[in-house]
Amino acid sequence: MSQRNRILLIFFAFYFLCAFAGGHWVWNASYQSLLDKHQSQLERFSSHIQNKLDKYAHIPHLLSKDEPLVEALLNPNNSAQREITNRYLESVNDVIAAADTYLIDKWGTTIAASNWRKERSFIGRNFAFRPYFKQAIIGQRAEYYALGSTSGKRGYYYSYPLVYAGGVLGVVVVKMDLSKIEDNWQQPKSIFVASDPNGIIFMSSRSDWLFKSLQPLDEPKAAEVWASRQYLDTTIESLGFVGDMGLTHTEAKQGYPYNKGTLVISSLPLKDLKLTIRVLSPKQSVVWITMGYLLVLTLVFTVLFLVGQLIYHRQQRHLQLERIQQEANQKLEYQVMARTAELQAEIAQRIETEQTLRLTQDELVQAAKLAVLGQMSASISHELNNPLAAIRSFAENGKLFLEKEKFERVEDNLTRISALTDRMANISQQLRSFAKKTSGNELVHTHLLPIIASVKELMKPALKSARVTLDTNLLEQDVEVQINTIQLEQVLVNLLTNAIEALKERDDKQVVLSVEQDSEAKLVWIHVDDNGTGLGDFTLSELCEPFLTNKQNGLGLGLSISQQILAGMNGKLSAQNREQGGARFSLCLPIVSPIAAQPEG
Repeated sequence: MSQRNRILLIFFAFYFLCAFAGGHWVWNASYQSLLDKHQSQLERFSSHIQNKLDKYAHIPHLLSKDEPLVEALLNPNNSAQREITNRYLESVNDVIAAADTYLIDKWGTTIAASNWRKERSFIGRNFAFRPYFKQAIIGQRAEYYALGSTSGKRGYYYSYPLVYAGGVLGVVVVKMDLSKIEDNWQQPKSIFVASDPNGIIFMSSRSDWLFKSLQPLDEPKAAEVWASRQYLDTTIESLGFVGDMGLTHTEAKQGYPYNKGTLVISSLPLKDLKLTIRVLSPKQSVVWITMGYLLVLTLVFTVLFLVGQLIYHRQQRHLQLERIQQEANQKLEYQVMARTAELQAEIAQRIETEQTLRLTQDELVQAAKLAVLGQMSASISHELNNPLAAIRSFAENGKLFLEKEKFERVEDNLTRISALTDRMANISQQLRSFAKKTSGNELVHTHLLPIIASVKELMKPALKSARVTLDTNLLEQDVEVQINTIQLEQVLVNLLTNAIEALKERDDKQVVLSVEQDSEAKLVWIHVDDNGTGLGDFTLSELCEPFLTNKQNGLGLGLSISQQILAGMNGKLSAQNREQGGARFSLCLPIVSPIAAQPEG
């Protein structure tokens, strides 16, 4: 086996080892991260539920001591006393922001209620069948959740007995509207449910799942639920989950007619409330993360393989040229020694060989340029990433505006997408020009402030999404510089994107874009300041090192590319920590000539 084949065998073996071991690690890490996220969400929502319900837990006990309620039970036929009690319960209910507050006599009939003015008042309704009444009427505090028989709304009920002269006169009840608890339950790519011991969903971030069981109920359980009238006459359908739903962490699939793939489910029982809260997320997210790792790994090894092949073929061509030249010299010497008469023909052959060598050298130069294009592939992808992200953002916004029939906004988004595609076409044209042995990008004289305005417009979606405030401090008088417009915009976009990333963990996110003119040195400075964490101990040379990044999805090429672009414009890039906190990135460009400023529109 040749050395080349041995190297290729080792290379591909290492690739498959990285794919298997790395893919296994990424899968486990992503899965564990999903479970940790579930656990954090469950703890947060359990605390949210408990806090909301605890707010009302002791109110019935306090109300049981109030004189108007006792008087109403002692004098049930006194209409004046009933009106006083109704008004009193109405005012209490407004203060505590409960759904309803009402008073039940010892036979289970409501004699006073906070909703006494409403058409569907509880007054006269009999709730003797409710467990919260049965338990309170024997002198015990009770709590219960069910579907309201009168209002038809979900409620959590707290009840307490009114004791007088050693006996129970009646029961006071406070009902909380459970829909208020669900206000903060909406989470992307996750579903939250709270179910009773039978697995019937009573609260959920998906309203279409309410009053459905996670798994089919057997006949005895279904009959028990029906007899309790906890959900009144609601037909309990099943979501058809297949799996052990009693585990803390499990996986389950929905059967026919759902069949929507495997869900990762985490559970947290709330024993005091007789509820179990669950969070469900598609397992597909873990699969996509693992596939993304394998794709990136494959791309990296493909680039390494192509670079290796390029180096190998260049070495082989160099050896071949050396052999050709050596053979030509030997042949020339032999012909000189053997026949002087053939000197002219030998000289002509040598000239032809030299022409061949020059053509070969030109091909080597072109191959070198193509190699540079290969090395620049990562940076080219980086330059196209921001316009693509903006196109996607404008397209998604356009879809929303179209649904809301805001056609002017849709047209504006399409116009911006068209402009961004034109910019990407310009980048593609530059690559074609480079491949056709052109002299590279040409610099033009242009105004600076319109470029700043274009960058601000381009960054609006990203700034708005990250909730970052962008302040500008521009020159009163515009200046003219000799630059490549598209590349300068890319540098500013890179710096602003880095500033937004640095502010991810802050609440008060602020970026300042300022322009200063040094008239004596005929230079203009553009500063990008943020109030983030700063540069730390890194120097600019370290920050500009390729593939050095702290971003989750970054390639670490932005600052390196920016530095190269500015060098091609006779400019430079600098960075420093700000005294008041954060970082400042500055780029310097030579001024061609100052011109009168135009008022901004």
